Amino acid sequence: QYKLDIPIPPMFDGWKIYDARKDYERVGIPDNMWRISEANVNYKLCSTYPRYLVVPSTISDEDLHSIAKFRSRCRIPVCVWRDVRTGATIWRCSQPKVGIQYARNKSDEELLERIHRVNGGKKLIIFDARPLKNALANKAVGKGYEESSYYRNTEVKFMNIENIHRVRESFQQARNAVLNCSADSDNKFFAKFEQSGWLKHIRTILKATYEMVARVKVHGASIVSHCSDGWDRTAQLIASVELCLDPHYRSIDGFFCLIEKEWLSFGHQFQKRLGHMIPSGDQDISPVFVQWLDSVWQIMRQHPTAFEFNSRMLAQIAYHATSLRFGTFLHDFDKERTEQKLATKTVSLWTYLKASTPGRKGDFTNPFYAPQKGLVLYPAWDHAHLHVWSDFWLEHSYSSTLVQVMKDRLPPYTVHESQLPGKPHAEKMIHSVGHAIRNQLGAQIRKRQQAEKENKALKAEIQELKALLKEQGILTENSSAEADVASENEGRKVATTSPSEASGQLKSPVEIESRADAISIQPTAGTDVIPQSTQDSNRGEVVFQSGSPQEGKGDQALKQKVLGSPKGAAEETRIETEGTVDQVENGKNDAEDTVECTNLPESNSRASAHGIDEHNENVVGSEIIVEGDAKQSPNHSDDANKRRTPGQLVDF
Repeated sequence: QYKLDIPIPPMFDGWKIYDARKDYERVGIPDNMWRISEANVNYKLCSTYPRYLVVPSTISDEDLHSIAKFRSRCRIPVCVWRDVRTGATIWRCSQPKVGIQYARNKSDEELLERIHRVNGGKKLIIFDARPLKNALANKAVGKGYEESSYYRNTEVKFMNIENIHRVRESFQQARNAVLNCSADSDNKFFAKFEQSGWLKHIRTILKATYEMVARVKVHGASIVSHCSDGWDRTAQLIASVELCLDPHYRSIDGFFCLIEKEWLSFGHQFQKRLGHMIPSGDQDISPVFVQWLDSVWQIMRQHPTAFEFNSRMLAQIAYHATSLRFGTFLHDFDKERTEQKLATKTVSLWTYLKASTPGRKGDFTNPFYAPQKGLVLYPAWDHAHLHVWSDFWLEHSYSSTLVQVMKDRLPPYTVHESQLPGKPHAEKMIHSVGHAIRNQLGAQIRKRQQAEKENKALKAEIQELKALLKEQGILTENSSAEADVASENEGRKVATTSPSEASGQLKSPVEIESRADAISIQPTAGTDVIPQSTQDSNRGEVVFQSGSPQEGKGDQALKQKVLGSPKGAAEETRIETEGTVDQVENGKNDAEDTVECTNLPESNSRASAHGIDEHNENVVGSEIIVEGDAKQSPNHSDDANKRRTPGQLVDF
């Protein structure tokens, strides 16, 4: 007898993760309309059904036994889910034994009529998963589908999902397309995969799921679904519909409960369909469960934030369904697993997915999971939304072209497996990548918003400065237009100024051109210049002062003198610049504006300007003094000095 070396903690015990009564209580069952019957507690009513069944409260257990004789495999209509808000319910069963003689059963008709009345008299839609031709073929052998003349207020819709034999053939062709893919036929892979018909079957499942979800949620109507025996295609549709309607089943624990309820307890034949210990040529083998997992992946890809688990967990479930490592998928029915006492002899797959090292590290968790209460998913089934499930189909394949290139480059007989490219399987973690992307985007957005805010404030200060200079008669219309162009060209340069270059670029705030008729002064970004005219009778000087006398830490005082004589050696002009500059952070200055100043009055005047950098930490100051008693600058020619008058200070 199997015995664990270390006991499994109750929170990780996969055999106890699903409780039928608690799951029904979660959706408001039982109540005065529905009850939980124990007619099958010993599996005497139906050996392929679970022990507890939800049926209308007006239907007795004797009626259930009568209905079981009329339904294929004794699989009677039972409720599996209820919409708490609208009261709409979902039912599953097998096909009725109508036959070509149109047999009928009063208890069965009364049960469906009761579902119709409880739902407010809305028409009851019976979604038959089979194509119509298959249903007619079954009718010829004594089975079939519900006749509208017997079942009033009902309608049968056929969903055209192919049987297990077509699914098996498509799976084999799709597998061959993957295995035979090489460097020569790589461009034909998707065409071959599409020709296999696998995605076509997925498309029909998603389309039927959409119609059933819309019927329950949009119209608020109850639905019934069955196929032939109600354990293959019915399980696919019912599980997909519940997955789209109920956010609980999109969590990790909820998804385990969904598989336990709709696939394991309601009798999907895993041993027969997956070929456990069965020869490969058996005609009952068909990957129906894997097909449903592929459908779940398609829905999950369309709604990437609605699922707590990721594709790697689905691939692990698909792999271990046939690995025989766990007891979850052993045997066909719940009755057989109970009799074999698998809970005491084997470990559940859910225990491994939750308690193993990859599970505890979050390898099976979706980092973008954002649960929303009441969110309903409507799957798309068109060609543009369907893709190859790479974590399953391409798990053991890798680029043969890249491998060949590596082999050609490596020396002979030294090729080692570690030197070849590995297979792109599902073990790669993406949750850290997701968090890093979100943090990076958030930092960029915050930085951009701060820059836009500071740039807006800077532009407002510049506009106020221009208006003030125009009032003083210092700024002209032409100079204003030139200043706008200069501001655009120089703004980007200041934005990339580093602290180490700040001191070397002090001439950028105050630039004096060696022109005969102009002196260009360009203040730094963020400088607010307010001219103030004062008279100095002793020296006859014009002073432009910006900033505060208080110097910040690391400030440097610079003086630049340009001497010139507008009238030869008789009269000289000296321009003295004093200033302090702060350390400027990399990339923090947004713009630099150039204001042109023309036609200063010849009278001696003093103007001051106060400038604050964009971070409001320190004050940038500069002082420009124009005197009449100064020496001639060696940088200016005599001809240029003769053409200049004391009032010609331009391009401020």
